[in-house]
Amino acid sequence: MKAKLRCYRSWESLLFGSGAITITGCCAFVITSPVYAQIIPDNTLEVNSSVAPGCTACTIEGGTVRGSNLFHSFSEFSVPTGGEAYFNNATQIQNIFTRVTGNSASNIDGLIRANGTANLFLINPNGIVFNSNASLNIGGSFIASTANSLNFSDGIKFSAVNSQTPPLLTMNVPIGLQFGRNPRKIQLQGSNLKVNPGQTLALVGGNVELKGGQLLASGGNVELGGMADIGTVGLSINGSYLDLSFPNGVERADVYLSNGTDVNVLAGGGGSIAINARSLDMTGESTQLQSGIPSELGSVDSQAGDIEINAAQTINLNGSSISNTVQSTAVGNSGDINITTGSLYARNGGLLNTETSGQGKAGSINIVARDTVSFDASYASSALRATGVGKGGNINITTGSLSVTNGGELVATNYGGKGDAGKVDIVARDTVTFDGIGSDGYPSGAFSNVFPNGVGNGVEINITTGSLDLKNGAVLNARTAGEGNAGSVNIFARDTVSLDGNGINVSSILSGVRRGAEGQGGNIKITTGSLYLKNGAELNARVDGKGDAGSVNIFAQDTVSLDGVSTNGRNVTWVLSGVGEKAEGQGGNINITTGSLFVTNGGELVATNYGGKGDAGSVNITAGDTVTFDGIGSNGFPSGAFSNMFPNAVGKGADIKITTGSLDLKNGAVLNARTAGEGNAGNINIFAQDRVSLEGTGNNGSHSGILSTVELTGVGKGGDINITTGRLSLKDKAQVTVSSEQGSGIAGSLIVEANSIDLDNKATISADTTNGGQGNINLRSRDLLLLRRGSSITTNATGNATGGNITIDTDNLVAVPEENSDISANAEDSFGGRVIVNASGIFGTQFRLQPTPLSDITANSARGSEFNGVVQLNTLDVNPSQGLTALPTNIIDTSQLIANSCIARSKRPEGKFIITGNGGLPVMPDDPSIAPYQTYQIPTVQSASISAPQENALDPKNPTTSSKPYHFVKSAPLIEAQGWMYGANGEVILTASASTVPPHSFWPQLPTCSGS
Repeated sequence: MKAKLRCYRSWESLLFGSGAITITGCCAFVITSPVYAQIIPDNTLEVNSSVAPGCTACTIEGGTVRGSNLFHSFSEFSVPTGGEAYFNNATQIQNIFTRVTGNSASNIDGLIRANGTANLFLINPNGIVFNSNASLNIGGSFIASTANSLNFSDGIKFSAVNSQTPPLLTMNVPIGLQFGRNPRKIQLQGSNLKVNPGQTLALVGGNVELKGGQLLASGGNVELGGMADIGTVGLSINGSYLDLSFPNGVERADVYLSNGTDVNVLAGGGGSIAINARSLDMTGESTQLQSGIPSELGSVDSQAGDIEINAAQTINLNGSSISNTVQSTAVGNSGDINITTGSLYARNGGLLNTETSGQGKAGSINIVARDTVSFDASYASSALRATGVGKGGNINITTGSLSVTNGGELVATNYGGKGDAGKVDIVARDTVTFDGIGSDGYPSGAFSNVFPNGVGNGVEINITTGSLDLKNGAVLNARTAGEGNAGSVNIFARDTVSLDGNGINVSSILSGVRRGAEGQGGNIKITTGSLYLKNGAELNARVDGKGDAGSVNIFAQDTVSLDGVSTNGRNVTWVLSGVGEKAEGQGGNINITTGSLFVTNGGELVATNYGGKGDAGSVNITAGDTVTFDGIGSNGFPSGAFSNMFPNAVGKGADIKITTGSLDLKNGAVLNARTAGEGNAGNINIFAQDRVSLEGTGNNGSHSGILSTVELTGVGKGGDINITTGRLSLKDKAQVTVSSEQGSGIAGSLIVEANSIDLDNKATISADTTNGGQGNINLRSRDLLLLRRGSSITTNATGNATGGNITIDTDNLVAVPEENSDISANAEDSFGGRVIVNASGIFGTQFRLQPTPLSDITANSARGSEFNGVVQLNTLDVNPSQGLTALPTNIIDTSQLIANSCIARSKRPEGKFIITGNGGLPVMPDDPSIAPYQTYQIPTVQSASISAPQENALDPKNPTTSSKPYHFVKSAPLIEAQGWMYGANGEVILTASASTVPPHSFWPQLPTCSGS
């Protein structure tokens, strides 16, 4: 006898088994008898069950047999610690159906066993508890349930709540578990329940609580499920394999796993787990669901089963794991993990894992969540491990919103094995968020990678959502460091895509070929309403190994914005497609199509060869409204678009092409296509319907510019700059420049077509060279070319370079004389260039032999006048603004100037005056004369232009320079006509010398009024 002291709140007498309770005050001494099994038949069957009274190791005999079914019915059924309930069934029995019709829960802390391969059903609507010593030894499957009855296909119910009349029993197999209101729970308190390989172990009740212990069904099936209200759980039996199906529209109860509970169906094949609940809670690092193929087992035809979880409301995975794997040295394919729920929350290291470390494919992870999926410092991984030979599985998530935070990861990766990685597919109705760095230093993100020594291809990361946010160092990464192609990243976000590096950690979307790898880089494709990158965020498609880099393709209906650098100044907000140092391959393109593009505070668009072998890609921008580059980053580097060939690079630089309504470069921003390597720099092509504007000085003193240069170590031609726009405006030392500063290549050409071009406050359009060949400038401005306050257009050359050529076509070329705004093609140690101006008018500037403090047009050489270049100014013959005579305002009365009569003083007939027309003057200066005399156009005086004489042939080595020194041709002086004479055809010719013919000898004598 054992005594226990308990306190109760009221005076009462209790009867517990055969123990008597005596209550004194509020305390009672409970004197208990030895614990016996409480297996008591209820005598409700045609052939009742029989059990020895007071047994501990109880043998259960009798029961009613129908075909291969055996029915037992008890008023109580519990097995004490160390006890046993032995169903002594005939071996031909396939199913043992056991019900408990009393009011007590079944408390199992001992062994339950049966003969042969019979399946055992235990139904107790009052609840079932398996304690730490509970165990099974049965040949078939085991189902424990708190359902009210078992339903059979012929309509018969084996009920545990309606047992007053003897039941009709059947030889058919059951088809369902019928639940009533508020079903009671099933609990496991550290139990180890195991069925034979290939069998089913099922617990179906109200709430199902597993607090430690194991459920083992090697290669078989574990089913856990909870019902909260009236309904029928479908039951399918195929031999010893049982499958449950839960009804729609009936509220379910919860399933809890904690304290290291292990549900394990690992085997050489098969093995599945199914959980149906309102909510599933898994807590604890060692709490786990395991399926797959363990080490040393399986074959090429082996296939592990799936893990199916259906939770109507939530799944909470708190530090626990759900895995379906092919372990090291195993052979076969792992199954999938399929989750359907309202919301999934994984935190504190929670893990969903399908992988292969042996020979075979990893399964996929498929999540469908009505509302939310969250991985907080937790992981979904479908991987090919380093020892694996096969293929990684996929991660597929369909939800309302997805959140991956604090180092959480979605991973479909080849960690060094042989085979392709899987892909990550995300469809989220509202938002997708990746946020933060984990405590281990790894970022939140989605990954489809190939690691070093891996042989196989990375696949894709696909995201379709309303809005995508990458924050605080989060990444999407599809790169290869092994032998195989990198995957692509494809994003479709209805509203926005935002990457925010928080100023410290880089938030990134990456696809590339790492150093030492060999394969093709994948593309990054983003389709959205607006794209925002800031505070050290990046889109990066780069090759550092052997293979071509992918492209970055952006389609944003409204806006693309790149802003800022990290607070430490090391991380730039940029879009990059590059060929890395020592890499071999082609760079990809950056293609942006949007409404407006803003690149500010050090943001960059970069297509660059950093020193490898291969052409850089191009930067192509199409913006319906505006493109703006503005400001200097905190690291001192300008906002801009860059196409660079670094030293040791071999290949061609990228082109930069911009098509937009208006282009603005402000406060030190630049477009820069340069080469410092072995290869030509890229071209810059701009079409802006309204304007191209460069203005403002950066906070580091730099100036806005559009630049194409050959640098000191460069071997190659500089790129061209082509600008077509309505208005080109340069202010505040802004510059548009093609140059060869120190390199051996020639500078590119600069061509501008605009309605107007204006340069103000030391702005510059230049094609200057040092040692390389000259660049040329061709400006076509329909209305006006204006130079103000020390601005300039130059093709000046230093060193041995020849000055380049400048061609200007405009209606009006205007400068202010005292502001020293110059047009020059000067040279230092070689020939000056050529300046040709075709204009209706030139105002405020003029040709001069040498530069002066005034506004000049020059083409001189410091080597001497014989090396001067050519300045040719072509203007209209008549300048309507010069030589005009003001007409008098008073009206002259011509009648007062005509004699009233002419008195004839001679009798001979007088001559006649006949008016035949309007005289010899045409209506307009260019109309044909109607005078009766033939006229000839007098040749014009040679224009005030300076050109090389015909005998100065061009140098065949450089067609833009002459092989002879240039000199100036002086026109003959003008002399006033001193006389006239008749030509051979009777025409009148004005002569420089006085005529020797007597005056008026050709004219007849005119009559006079005097008649003399």
